[in-house]
Amino acid sequence: MKDFPQHIQFRPVRSELTTYRQIHNAISLVINMVIFGGAAVLTGYLSQPGWWQLLLYIPAAWILIHHVVRIFIIPYQVRIHGWAEQNEDLLVRSGAVFRRYLAVPYGRLQFVVVKQGPLQRKFDLAELSIITAGSNAKISGLPTREATRLRDDLSARGYARLAGL
Repeated sequence: MKDFPQHIQFRPVRSELTTYRQIHNAISLVINMVIFGGAAVLTGYLSQPGWWQLLLYIPAAWILIHHVVRIFIIPYQVRIHGWAEQNEDLLVRSGAVFRRYLAVPYGRLQFVVVKQGPLQRKFDLAELSIITAGSNAKISGLPTREATRLRDDLSARGYARLAGL
């Protein structure tokens, strides 16, 4: 597989995305451990004792391992995530382990959506979703002002390309 193109200057997302994702990961870990760990403890308590009760803890252990691995992968994911605006399309790159390189032609744009949750507002982050006729692309970790500018710019470019058909 080829590497990402080196001649294209990708704009990075904000580094606060790492902190946001780590907090989100920690909240998800706590919620999942309470649900799956609590279910394992409760089921073990209400049933007959035996060796099979250890099997009840497998989902909780798997979730714990998954979230601990994410702690180390998230900084690399954020460092690689970026976008580049070109004349004919928008390039989005993402993925630390499984890399993704997506070109979104302006003429195929259908929707451009900016999303922002309460924790994202705290860090002044927004997520831009680009929906086309054949695929979807997301750019997470944009400053709110940049996300709205990019949404308006992409919508205008898409409308101009569509009007030319």
